[in-house]
Formats: sequence, C-alpha cells, structure tokens
Amino acid sequence: MEDKLYSIGEVSKLMNISIKALRYYDHIDLFKPAYVDPKSNYRYYSDLQLYRLDLIKSLSYIGTPLNQIKKVEDLNNDDYVSFLMDQERIVEEKIDYLFEIQEIIANVREELQRQEAPFDEVVLLEKEEMKVIQTKVTGLGPINTFNSSFSSLRKYGPSTEGFRKKGYGSIIPFRYYNTVEEINYDYLFTPVLSNKHISSLHSDTEFATLPKGKYLSIVSNSNSFEHYFNTLQKLIHYIQTNEVKPLSDIYEFFSVSYQNNKHHYISEFRIKIAED
Repeated sequence: MEDKLYSIGEVSKLMNISIKALRYYDHIDLFKPAYVDPKSNYRYYSDLQLYRLDLIKSLSYIGTPLNQIKKVEDLNNDDYVSFLMDQERIVEEKIDYLFEIQEIIANVREELQRQEAPFDEVVLLEKEEMKVIQTKVTGLGPINTFNSSFSSLRKYGPSTEGFRKKGYGSIIPFRYYNTVEEINYDYLFTPVLSNKHISSLHSDTEFATLPKGKYLSIVSNSNSFEHYFNTLQKLIHYIQTNEVKPLSDIYEFFSVSYQNNKHHYISEFRIKIAED
C-alpha cells in the first residue's frame, strides 16, 4: 500500500507545529520531507515521518537542543533510557532553581510590604532567620554613608547577585546616642538571597545569621539626618521606657527611594527582644 503524503501545511495543522519550524528543520537536516516536487518545490511528508516528528517535538519540549536531537534519535533503548534519566535530573535542578527564585521574590515582596506600614511607628514583628554576609567596619556611620554613593558600599566586601530591593544593612550598637554623628556601625551586611548567587567572598567578610524571633521595628522615610536620628531615638526610647529586654544590637536595613526627582532614604531599624 502506497504511503500517504501530506503537504507542509497539512503537517503543520495535524502536528500543531509552525510551517516556519518545519522549513527550519529541513534547513538544518533535522527533519527533511519525504518528497519535494521538482517543479513547485513544495514539500511533502509521509505517514511514517509523523512518528519521528512527534519524537522531535517531545525532545524539544523537554529542552533538548536541536543539535542533539539527531544523536538521540539513533540511540538504542538502554541508551535512550539513560538519556531520559539525565533529562529528569536536569528538570529537577530547574525546579529547585525556580523554587529558590520563588522564595527570593517572596522575601523581597515581604520587605516592600513592610515599607508600606506607617512610618515612624514602633511595631512588633515575627521574623524568620536571615542569612547575611557581613564585614567589620570602623569609622563608618550614617553621615559618611548617606553623603556618598550607595555603590561605594560595595568596596567594603559583600557582593551578591540577584533580584533585591534592600541591598545593604548595618549593625548599630544598642545604646543611647546624643547626636547622629555619634553613631558608628560595627558591621555592614547584605542579605544572602541565595547561596548560589554569591559571586565573591572577600577575606575580611564572613557569613552570619540574624536569628528568628520577635523584633521591634520602626521605619524612617527621611531626607534629613534629623528625621533619621529622631526615628532611631524613638525606637531606643520605646525599649527603655517600656522595660523591654533587648537581645541584640540594632539591625538597620537601608535603601533609596527615588520619586518625583527626589531621593528619600528608607531605613528600617530592628532589634530582637525577649519573648515575654
């Protein structure tokens, strides 16, 4: 019985693949027509070829590069099973990566939603553990940080890749301050969104953990050091007057908001407190 031939348009509709893709497959010798009319140059495909096209589509669907599909087609059954097992591992790695990206997006979204809370009000938060990369610093505080470019902070060590909104933080010793000039950071840090995204770790940097637990937090959206300082003092005063037991120094998360051609420094101050 003579094998039925299909035009390229019929194959396109029957197999749900574009004519452009079929022409490209022909061009790279991946899937050539069974017959080409010498007068019209029309391409025709046989019934038996449709099974092979199904295989090509399936391999392409799971991410097999086109230049490898021809090799896969020639594999025996055992080698083909091994190939599919390799593809399963690749897919699992992609799934892990996507879960990781999902977690990163959720963390950044949560921080942005925190910024929408009322400014300059002390609130109680329940925070999960946060991994950071930190660098010991001396002679550095808000005055000489915010008066310079934020990009200059990169020279102090932590460097990670990935999607972030709050890229840097500082650790401020918990005590009473009379002026903003008195504030000196102990450490600068950057949150570790993903261990896979760490591009470098300088000799003077280290991994650290901001512990899980209850935190008092206050957010400042300021364009002056006076406002910044008053917000920090409000948190310290709240702890002292309410006899709250602090369990950490002050963790500051800072970023820059740029709207209507104006810069605002958004700083969130957090301090871990006893459970009672």
